[in-house]
This record gives sequence, structure tokens and C-alpha cells, in this order.
Amino acid sequence: ADSGKPVPPEILNWLLAQTHKLGSPEPGALLRRYCQQFAAEDRAALGEFVLTQWIEQDTRRKYTEAQARLMAQQEAQTIYSMAQQDANSTKSLEAYEELCFQGIWSQCVGSAAKQKGILALAAACCGEGAVKIAGDFLKQWYGYRAAQCRALVVMLASLEHSAAIQLLLSVAGRFRTKSIREEAEKQVKLLAERKGWTVDELADRTVPTAGFDETLSLELDYGPRQFTARLRPDLSITLVDADGKPLKTLPEPRKDDDAELAQAAKKTFSTAKSELKKLVSQQTSRLYEAMCTERTWNYADWDAYVYQHPIVRGLCQRLVWAVVDGDGPGKMFRPLDDGTLTDEQDEQVAVPGDARLRLAHGSLISAETSAAWQQHLADYQVEPLFAQFGRGRYALTDDKQDAAELSDFEGHLIEAFKLRGLATRLGYTRGQTGDGGWFSEYEKTLAGLGLKVVLRFSGNGLPEENRTVALIGMHFSPTGGDSGGMSFDRPGIPLREAPSVLLSECYHELQTIAAAGSGYDPDWQRKVEP
Repeated sequence: ADSGKPVPPEILNWLLAQTHKLGSPEPGALLRRYCQQFAAEDRAALGEFVLTQWIEQDTRRKYTEAQARLMAQQEAQTIYSMAQQDANSTKSLEAYEELCFQGIWSQCVGSAAKQKGILALAAACCGEGAVKIAGDFLKQWYGYRAAQCRALVVMLASLEHSAAIQLLLSVAGRFRTKSIREEAEKQVKLLAERKGWTVDELADRTVPTAGFDETLSLELDYGPRQFTARLRPDLSITLVDADGKPLKTLPEPRKDDDAELAQAAKKTFSTAKSELKKLVSQQTSRLYEAMCTERTWNYADWDAYVYQHPIVRGLCQRLVWAVVDGDGPGKMFRPLDDGTLTDEQDEQVAVPGDARLRLAHGSLISAETSAAWQQHLADYQVEPLFAQFGRGRYALTDDKQDAAELSDFEGHLIEAFKLRGLATRLGYTRGQTGDGGWFSEYEKTLAGLGLKVVLRFSGNGLPEENRTVALIGMHFSPTGGDSGGMSFDRPGIPLREAPSVLLSECYHELQTIAAAGSGYDPDWQRKVEP
């Protein structure tokens, strides 16, 4: 970086040899210090080169696509012929071909798991571009290359870019493969400890901005011409030229424009749109979890890291907040576009500097206040980010005070694919698979509470079939414990110990899923037999 001279190849070769010998994807302090002496742009290019070459070596296909298709057709025909002997079989020959193809096409020549140490060099050098590369690998290969996925999770934790941290938080919260999810949970906790923060504070303070600054603008430079992308309060994007004239899209470069700058501007704008969509989804889920877990913020942190964030601010304005007053909510408010806070009667609200805030919820307030806020949101044509009011409170009856599971909808029947779709939309992922490829749980991790919500049903096999299944119940278990096995009587924590908002929300989620099925059947156990 100081001289502009090329780094001697012998140094790069030795760094690769040394990191490989150490065998850990986590870079040490000395390696980081060495790599900081490389020019920043070249350093990032080196890191991404090492990362992509490791992935290419790990995922070299055993067969060409054409070979895999031919083998899949032959294998599927045999399986399909055998399946026809079963009167309950509903899969088509094409479905079997696709399943066989995915299995054959995913076979690789070898593995780069033993060379995972060179990822330490990638971690010491990579920029934010490595996050997408690693994220794409996790998304595609989680079911086939678990060890490699865990190595990439460790590498991501070492990057300490905000986008990498948000991806780690997402994997820790709702990734379907248990070993990868638990590695992400571990790395998130270690990262938070190193910074002296809680996991929630880590999440708040590392939200990317997709390139938008505090004025909600993103400058796009063509050289002689400049354009600006601006965030609206509803988080849509408008484009304007230097004179403020609205544009539908970025124009094609002219002869007098700088071709390289124009190409970079187009890439920046495309990346910003993609990142914005991802961020809105991630932060919506995080805020919903904060409501369920009854998380609180001190006002200074909320203002600095949540409300003043260029993207999260727009989400905050579609929610109702409350000042914590003892064990219940105090004054409630909604942030407006002009920076003021209003109550349900359109009166301005002043929040004390030493106040603690939380997201409001209908189970903690009167029906009248809940209705007033619903009317307020309707009057201002605000589409709530998610439902906070109008669903009522679920209260444990005396006979359920010691219960460890919500079993109100036990025996309600539903199609397996419909259950999977609803559970996925509600943030659940498939639980651990047992013997014979059988699973009977969907689960959702709440990292801030150290709990996971476990939705139990009669079960389905892999590959999944759209069989009729029955809901069993829902319980809460501490994270880090054993979540596997097929026991239908495994206890969770007593329901009375769960936050009341979480209990209400989970009850309504279970109710929503049950309502999508055919209802309760007293003979459900016989009807869902494998």
C-alpha cells in the first residue's frame, strides 16, 4: 500500500501454505496485520480470488449436466415402477426424475474441507463482496456440504462487515440445517462478546444502509453527468438527474460519459435495490421478534441505531411504540415523517431522555386503545409492518399454568405442503430429521431470549409428500440443547415463563395454521399413520 510495488509471489504462496497448515478459517492478528499492508482494492481482490477458488475446488461436479439428466431418467424409471405398486403413491415420473437429478447433479469429485484453513487468508482480505459469495454457497449447498458451510460461517464472523454480521444473524435465527445454525449462533455470541455488546445490540449497530447516506440519497456518477437515487418514506426508490428531473431508470451512457464510471454506477444501483429488498425483509423479521420477546431499548440507543438509520427509520414509522412504565406500557406513539412523535389522538408526544421503549402489542393494552390505534393507522393510510393490534390476548387458564405445550389444536388436520408453506412464511424452518428421513417439527430460534419455538406435528418423510398430517402442539425450548429425536412427550419450559406477547403470537400462529386445514378430527391418529 505504501510503495505501489507488487507483493512478491513467495509471500502469497507462504501465506497460503501457512494458513492451510494451521487449518482454521479464522485469521490471527498477525495475518490481519500483514494483509492490512496490501493496497485495499488489491487486498479485496485477493481475498475473493482465494474464496472463489476454494469453492470451485470444493464443488467440481462429478458429472456433466447432460450425464446427470440421463442417469436421473434411468434411476427415476426404476423408482417410479416400484412406486406404482403402492396405491397411495401420487408422485409423477417427472417429479422422481427431478429428485434423482438433484441428487446426482450435487455429487462432486472431492472436497476442499481439509483445505479450509486458506479461508483465513480470504477472511483477512475480503471486502463486502465476499458476503454474497458465501451466502450463495450456504443457500445452495447446505444439504450436501455442511462442514464447508460451517467453515464459511467462521470466515464470515471474521470479516466483521455489517452485511456479514447480518447474514450471520439470519443464519443463526432461521437456517434449516441444525449444525450450521448452531455454528452461526456460536459465532454471533463470540462476536458480540468481543465488542462488549449483547446479541441484540450487535444486530442494531451493524445494519447496512445499502449505500444510502443520512439524507436518504445514493449518488451515481457517470463522469460528466451525475444522478441521485433517493429513498422515499415507504422505502421505494426514485431516480433524479442533476436538475431534479425524475427518471424511470438509469440512462444508457453517452459518448461523452465515462464508460467505466457508468458501468460501476449501474452495478451500484442494481446492488442497492437488491440489498434494500433483503434488508427490509431481515429487519422486519427482527422487529417482529423484538415485539414477541418484549425487548426494550433505552431511548438514546433506539434513536441512534434504530430511528436514525436511513432504512430502519421507514419501518419504525409503520409501527406503534410504547414507553415502558413499570411492568406495562406507558405513553404510546408513532414516529412521523417530520421527525415528531404522535399518539392515537394526533397529539404530539415528548419522550424523556432516560426512558425505555418497546414495541406496543394489543395483549398489553385495553381493547379501546387497541381499536383507537387501528383507526389511527387506517386514517393515515399506514400499512402496518405486521399486526400489533386486533388479535386479542391469549391467557393461560388455571389448568394450564403448569403446562409445557400449547395443545389447543392437537388433532387438527392439514395438508403437509400447506403446513410447510405457512410455517415457512411465519419464519419456521424444518426441524431435525430422524431415522428413515422422518421429521415432525418446525422451529424458529429467538436468539435474544435464548429460546426456540418448536411446532410439532404428526410428521412427514423425505422426500416430502403432500400427505395429510395433524398438528400436535407448540412449545418453547432453550437453544443449545438437544432438539432432535422423535419423542412426542419431550417437555419445554413452562408456558407461564414465556413472555406474554410471545405466547399470544404463537397461539395465533398455531390458530392460523389450523384454520387453513380441514379442522379437528377425533380419529386423527389413525388418519395420519405413515
